[in-house]
Amino acid sequence: MRLILWLGLVMMVTVAVIVSIGRSPALDGPRSLGPERPLRVGYAIEAPYAFRDPGGGLHGEAIDMMRAALRRLGRPEPVWIHAEFGALMHELDMGRIDAIASGLFITPERAARLAFSRPTAAVQPGLLVAVGNPLELHSLADLVGDARVRLCVLEQSVEHDMARRAGLPDSRLHARASASSCLTELQQGRVQAMMLSVPSLRWMIRQLAQDAGARTSPPALELAAPFWVSSGPDSANFGYPALAFRRGDRLRDEIDAALAAYIGSPEHLQRVSVYGFDEGQIAPVRGEPLAGLRGTATR
Repeated sequence: MRLILWLGLVMMVTVAVIVSIGRSPALDGPRSLGPERPLRVGYAIEAPYAFRDPGGGLHGEAIDMMRAALRRLGRPEPVWIHAEFGALMHELDMGRIDAIASGLFITPERAARLAFSRPTAAVQPGLLVAVGNPLELHSLADLVGDARVRLCVLEQSVEHDMARRAGLPDSRLHARASASSCLTELQQGRVQAMMLSVPSLRWMIRQLAQDAGARTSPPALELAAPFWVSSGPDSANFGYPALAFRRGDRLRDEIDAALAAYIGSPEHLQRVSVYGFDEGQIAPVRGEPLAGLRGTATR
């Protein structure tokens, strides 16, 4: 009997230790979001919304928007948790992160699942192609109608859904977990185009130009101009990146109020200009709450 009791006690202590070790601030489920503990914010690597510099520092439009709002609320630097883009919403649902700051665009489907802040910019989709656009790709209809064309998109992005709705067969649609994977496929000729938001593609072109300068050879890719989602200039869609939270989280309202005073300010415009955003992309959302959106999302 003593042996049985002793073994039972050992098992109880062992289980308690395992549970204690297995729990960490980054992986716990939902907890009280008091001001005394940092927020856990998820992000995926996609410049210029979120990216790491060579020294490991985290930067980007979405990252800076979250930091600016938290500073105005007197909250500390958040705990940043990396995940693949397609996993961010699941991580939020499971309570392993408290918010998403990653250039996540507002769509009706996502808004039914998440609580978005007000939009932080208004951007359009773009198409990255070979210099000179040899296949003359200027719309999704052009991509669908040319059997030679294979398109790369970010997995579970709105571009992914847009291409499918336009009728591009899965056999010619490459969905990848990261923007860098798509860029590699385009450079290696496995796809003929890559669709993503214009700021992201402009950032890629800028980085390619910097790398090419070091090699004294020009970059081989450019934005298709013009590019329409459908078949004419009236079909150009706008997308709205925003911060995202679990539905019912009161912190969303606090963050949103802080953003209302920040978006469009001289400080904000100067900061996001570093990432390629200009007045034309900020003016449409200045002072606009989530309910004031016009147009359709593009990512």
